[in-house]
Amino acid sequence: MATIYVYQYFTVDIDARSVSGGSRTVARSVAITDNELSDQTFKVPPETAVKIWDKTENEAMGNFDFLYLESDLDLLIQFTTDAGASDAYDVKTLKGSGTSGSMGPALILASDATQLTDGTIDWAGGSPTADTIDEIWVYNASASDTARLRQVVAT
Repeated sequence: MATIYVYQYFTVDIDARSVSGGSRTVARSVAITDNELSDQTFKVPPETAVKIWDKTENEAMGNFDFLYLESDLDLLIQFTTDAGASDAYDVKTLKGSGTSGSMGPALILASDATQLTDGTIDWAGGSPTADTIDEIWVYNASASDTARLRQVVAT
């Protein structure tokens, strides 16, 4: 069984106050159960949506233990699950660097589990309903620039 090590660190100065978190020397670890890895780069044309993950089409990878996304431009990322009778989805913004070819901060998931398909949060009521991410779509809202997105998936 392989292990992925992720180093996370941030720092910000606001109104003469410095705040930081994470570590540059101590890694967070994510166990990989099947020792499978896929590393892909996608070009996302202006004002276009592209499917980058499909649990059925990417059957060889199965359910992932680790997902790493980074982009040079801001992209909308949609995670879709087919829990229940209809698709439920969550959309997040992946912040790019703003410079073509230079990747911005990464979005990292340590599981393909997604929660709360009805959109409510009720932690006091017990465990949320869990399912798996079935599709991942990205949308480039730029009217003129093609985005580059790197996706690393491990299982």
